[in-house]
Amino acid sequence: MISYAFAPEIVRVAVVLGVILSVLMYERTHLTTGGAIVPGYLAISMFTPLSVMMTLVGGILTYFVVTILIAKRFILYGRRKFEIEVLVGLAFGALFTTFASVFGDVDPWLATLGGIGFLLPGIVAHDIARQGVRKTLIAVTIVSVALALFLVAFNSVLSLSPGDDLSLVREIGSVTGFPRELLFGAVAVSVLIGMAVYGKLGVRSGGFITGAYVALISPRWADLAFTVAVALITWLIVTKVLMPRLLIFGRRKLASMLLVAALVGWTVEIFLIVLTNAEYIPWRGMTVATLMVPALVANDAERQGWRKTAVGTSITAASTVLVMAAVGAGLGYAGLM
Repeated sequence: MISYAFAPEIVRVAVVLGVILSVLMYERTHLTTGGAIVPGYLAISMFTPLSVMMTLVGGILTYFVVTILIAKRFILYGRRKFEIEVLVGLAFGALFTTFASVFGDVDPWLATLGGIGFLLPGIVAHDIARQGVRKTLIAVTIVSVALALFLVAFNSVLSLSPGDDLSLVREIGSVTGFPRELLFGAVAVSVLIGMAVYGKLGVRSGGFITGAYVALISPRWADLAFTVAVALITWLIVTKVLMPRLLIFGRRKLASMLLVAALVGWTVEIFLIVLTNAEYIPWRGMTVATLMVPALVANDAERQGWRKTAVGTSITAASTVLVMAAVGAGLGYAGLM
């Protein structure tokens, strides 16, 4: 699992504030920040500047590969272009991670060559295609630096306040749908299967990462129920309360889904932890995915309905479980795990 320099609650605050600042930046300047979640991830990685740099480099390289090499040979537009950008970004992420594992033994600083997040390079590349490298980097830098400065101050204030140790939240549950070390590969498989499901059946799968994460927690029925409940409440609030009263569409709608899901998910999580005396922690060991996945599911449900979203997500997650279980078994048989 990904480890962060900040406590889980700080990481979540960073992602939520990053979404808010990204929306404000777009409303004021019409510049996008490489995706609403990008500044938050970059801000919490401020102590590993090489990771930040490699993430942005991966986004730029992805843009050039897709625009110069692939788009000149194939017709790419809309969702299909975004899917290719995500896949190419994942490929660069895998390449950088390989470099990090090799050169990290030489110099620990080089172990941060792997970059940040699974989808960030592809998301950054998508915005670069819309507004160019310079504008994207300017927007990302302004919002990420402002957010990073706030996080340092916020973390300093929290460190002076007494509080419970939340280290148990960092430990992922022992029961998973496939070996947790294969999550990066599972995300790539989830993207590919999601593309196939959309191409053949015309149904969305609750976002690119949802299939992988749902597959990971698939044996834990309580976590699945938590995800469905948070997604449903988020959908109800956004579609039945906010959208009839506010002008919400496009980026605003996705941002609304993310913010509402974060508020609902975090509240329900705290309630369940207190109710069970920490015997049950939803998505134990996860930090951002706990709140992100329900938002993505709710967003697709608003676009195509719950039945299609359930079908797309179920097929993608089940297929990812089967593929990654086979990969894990093969690696185990070969003595590589």
